[in-house]
Amino acid sequence: MEFRRNSTRPTDGGSIIVTGDSLSDAFKRVKNEFGPEAVISASRTRTRRKSTGCGTRQVVEVLVESPDSPGSPPAASGYPPGNTMGEIRHEIERLERLVQDICRTEDVGSQAENLPAANSLAEHLVENGASREAVDRLLTRFTGETGRPMDDRPAAIAWLSGYLGTGEEVLAGWKGNHVFLSEHASDRLDMVLHLARCLTGVGCRVLVVSVLPDGERDETRLQNRAAAAGHDAAVVRDAAQLDGMEADLPDYDLVLVDLPALTDINLIEGGAVHRWLASNETFHRHLLIPMDRDFLDLTDLREASRTWNCDWLALTRLEGTRHPAKLLDLIDRIPLPVSFMADTTQGEGILASATSELLLDRILTPGVTPSFKPGLKTDET
Repeated sequence: MEFRRNSTRPTDGGSIIVTGDSLSDAFKRVKNEFGPEAVISASRTRTRRKSTGCGTRQVVEVLVESPDSPGSPPAASGYPPGNTMGEIRHEIERLERLVQDICRTEDVGSQAENLPAANSLAEHLVENGASREAVDRLLTRFTGETGRPMDDRPAAIAWLSGYLGTGEEVLAGWKGNHVFLSEHASDRLDMVLHLARCLTGVGCRVLVVSVLPDGERDETRLQNRAAAAGHDAAVVRDAAQLDGMEADLPDYDLVLVDLPALTDINLIEGGAVHRWLASNETFHRHLLIPMDRDFLDLTDLREASRTWNCDWLALTRLEGTRHPAKLLDLIDRIPLPVSFMADTTQGEGILASATSELLLDRILTPGVTPSFKPGLKTDET
């Protein structure tokens, strides 16, 4: 039986291990790789260290029986007994329905009971753009984790500062390989080129790779900006060229990859670009979010963050919104840390590494968001 890069054989040479971010994800991978008749004999959750060396993440491993190795796994394998794919699917659907029912019940109850009548922080966040539902869930979590009352504004703000995850420590130095994805092409190449210019300026050896660019105009812009800033640039016009690119990457401190829009036909799940990125776990994956958009219009971003296994949210067009606290709704829907934040509404704009202080300033400041000092935290600064 054929097995792919996200699948391995145990040392006993029998069942095939398929890994996913969740049981649902692992089930989907099994179905895609081995067909609907494949038999899952067992599953377990494991903790793995992240490829960056910082922190850990949980993954789900399932055992798929190969034709020459039927039967359940031995008791000593560490896997609890499994079941057929059909039964697994029904169990996943049952659990997902249960979670949805619980969330709906909690939402109704919390809206009626949790928020005090006079909660100045809650009202401030709602006035500054956050939804009532997101604020409710946030303060309920604050109370559950700290034991403090919801109207304890200083304690809630201190907790919120820690809740707003950023890449301040993990991405210090901005070394390694980074891929940028967005629902639309606007701003993405701008951010990649701006980031390349900033880090070239502090002595980093930078390569910008534009994958399947949208016409000669983008190619010319890429080459001109690279020549002016002093970094290297490459264009990948055929997805088949991606597999040969890895050999050149160690020559650079920083590799920035600009992918087509998520809506582009070349970025379909399971396609050549998706397979290439899935096989390169060391790439940081940044999902670019324009803050001047209505997040309700960005309906597919949560699913995209899972499909592409994104690590970070990158915020752009910060000065284009008068409701910066809606960032809480974004993080409520896509709970990822923020890697960098930028404003591109005025010319080339400014760019900064995300910190909890910067994010908190924006969420709490009414009206037009304050400007922030440009600069990226690096090992050299």
